[in-house]
Amino acid sequence: MATLAELADRFALTERPAGNLLDAAGVLAQAIAAANFYAGYAQIISRIPDPLVIPAAAIPSIADTTEISESEWALIRSLFMLYVERETALQLEASRGLGMDVYGRASSEVAADIMQMELELPHQAFVGLIVTV
Repeated sequence: MATLAELADRFALTERPAGNLLDAAGVLAQAIAAANFYAGYAQIISRIPDPLVIPAAAIPSIADTTEISESEWALIRSLFMLYVERETALQLEASRGLGMDVYGRASSEVAADIMQMELELPHQAFVGLIVTV
């Protein structure tokens, strides 16, 4: 499992080094935001407390050190990429006043995709135990 910081760095430095206007902290913030949204609908494996510890430890908050499994990242990554695209679009739109040409999609277009992804993610993240009687 990789931490959110490692996954954000991998994205910023190897997957999308060109065209990404966000700094490392900005990319990490979007990874944490996407993981927080995912955690509302599914348990992140690394945050499940050990049942043998008495009293039970508090569930840690999601931070840069939170470990994410490959299957969790497969679901979180799409939302994360949309969050990064929205932040990039917002920065580009803000720079329009300085005379810069804006490229890519507008933040409102990305926001529509984010809303759609946020509606689909609960269904994708749902896991139900199979119980037979």
